[in-house]
Amino acid sequence: MSGAIKFYALRVLAQRERMVQNILRYDGLTAFIKTEQRLRRKTKKDPVRKPMPYCAAPSYVFVGLPVTPLPGTDGDNPWSLVRKLHLIRSVVSLNGRPVELNPEALGAFLGFDDYNLPEHFKFFRTGQQEFKIGDHVRIASPAFDGFELPVKDIQRGECIFDLVMMGQTTELRIPLEQCYKAA
Repeated sequence: MSGAIKFYALRVLAQRERMVQNILRYDGLTAFIKTEQRLRRKTKKDPVRKPMPYCAAPSYVFVGLPVTPLPGTDGDNPWSLVRKLHLIRSVVSLNGRPVELNPEALGAFLGFDDYNLPEHFKFFRTGQQEFKIGDHVRIASPAFDGFELPVKDIQRGECIFDLVMMGQTTELRIPLEQCYKAA
């Protein structure tokens, strides 16, 4: 499903970015907002300045819509879940058509680095599938977080690895779309 997502920018009501993000995620969509840490003002009750997350792109939410429809949507229209939410004012568009965002540029704008890059952005990276037998790759799975494994073989859309656990060698097969070349 990760490769079948298109990203768009939505304009929302002021100071409702996090609420829209949570509602869209609850409906099964991928949604992000741009946040940054800023120091909070001193008050009489709290004289210590603490860093707090603030919205760095006010009134914008970035949403990933699947190319194939989700269950519960009307027909083949992926916008039905977005349209029902009254907090969304408009979609960033050009000539009356929604502008599809570049996933790499969006990931860079949102400030994702290689270690906390969400799964939806890993598969759009340039050179992601350009690995061969013997190269070290990472696997997009929490079970293999932080591991780099050498590719033993590539067959029928799967990467094959030798995983050694407690002195036993086990063959591990992972689909190609879940593997990306380690930097």
